[in-house]
Amino acid sequence: MSKLRTILLAKQIRDKEAELEALRARDAEFQTREADLADAIEAAETDEERSAVEESVTALEAEQNEASEQRSRLEGEIAELRTQLTEAEAAQAEAMNNNNREERSAAPAGASRQRGENRMNHMELRDAEAFQKSGRHTYTDIRSLLRAAVTTGSDGVVGPTGVSGINDAIGGVSALVDMLKVTDCTGMTGYKVALMTGDAADAAAITEGSAPTESEPTFDSVTFTPTNYGTVGYVSKEIRKQSPLNYEEKVRESARRALRRKLNAVAANAILASTLNTAHALEADKSATKGSVLFDEKLLSNIILAYGGDEGVEGSACLYLNKADLLAFAAIRGKNEYLPVYSITPDAANPSTGIIKDNNGLSCRYCLSKDLTALSTATLTTTATKHMFYGNPQCAELALWGGFEVEVNEGYKFAEGLLTVRGEVTADVDVTVKNGFVVVTAKKASA
Repeated sequence: MSKLRTILLAKQIRDKEAELEALRARDAEFQTREADLADAIEAAETDEERSAVEESVTALEAEQNEASEQRSRLEGEIAELRTQLTEAEAAQAEAMNNNNREERSAAPAGASRQRGENRMNHMELRDAEAFQKSGRHTYTDIRSLLRAAVTTGSDGVVGPTGVSGINDAIGGVSALVDMLKVTDCTGMTGYKVALMTGDAADAAAITEGSAPTESEPTFDSVTFTPTNYGTVGYVSKEIRKQSPLNYEEKVRESARRALRRKLNAVAANAILASTLNTAHALEADKSATKGSVLFDEKLLSNIILAYGGDEGVEGSACLYLNKADLLAFAAIRGKNEYLPVYSITPDAANPSTGIIKDNNGLSCRYCLSKDLTALSTATLTTTATKHMFYGNPQCAELALWGGFEVEVNEGYKFAEGLLTVRGEVTADVDVTVKNGFVVVTAKKASA
């Protein structure tokens, strides 16, 4: 059995394991969507809302089942490849033993010692390679161990250097873009969403024989235009030969995160700029200099209750804010007991999200985004500035032309011996529901 066969099988196993790891990473996304749907189920009151929620649940279950089937398939394929690799290594070892026996029978008597030494050197190298893979070694000639003690300090002793997995940094990417409504626009040159911006006027009493006062709802539309975003990186081909760690896949993952970070910034800016939103205006005293003075025990409840119109409070909304503002909420203390006014519980599965709750029991989900300007550290002027926003993430739409494409090309940097990893996504983001978000603005009084 050729040694190339074992190398090929090992490469196939690493690639399958990378695909399996990517599928397992979707579990956090599924948990987030399940939590959103759980809130949507509780909030659904009309038949239309219940039907929409049911369709979303069905779609999510289908995706989860598909991911589960793919995981099972990959696990089966990996197990089969491991079996083939074990058989290939055993066949290769048997072939080497046969060659050694043939060499012994054909060798002249005068060259037996030299060939024996060469064979021992070859076997030791092969055993070292096997030891590096499995971590175990069986000694077949115990007498050789009794002749002299070999220590790590002995001349000429060289040991293999072990390596561990490539650990990701603590933190990650904001989940903002993952929470938005996603529409596949592949094949479209543009995408337009219609929405109602105003309801008909309230019905009024009429006099018999007279017509009611005319009143119609008003409508508008939002247009999505495809925009390309990309990133590029390089990894040496030599890493494939010299390291068992999958650096190439890590570069791919980094490219995907770079694309998500860009879409997070696009989404945050688009939501803040939308004219469909309402504003929750904060105004400080004219002597104030920093936005931190606007944080008090009522701020969270005022933001939550400002959303949903005059006759509703939306239960599936989320507060999007800079981490510095989350720290500002955590720093607020009661005036008498000096206990924290707000309790903050991060989500273990998704570090950028969690629950923030005040002492009155009013709570909401939060999502951190570094693309939002922190209110707590902002310098106040007489001109209002936009900061955090609150609303149902499904009121904003992410239009995607294709998916997150990450490609590896061996030709572009061929002379330098580098693999080119290029990521690209074509997308647009905008708010598609009237009063979809409440944007917190801040300024100081002019007089």
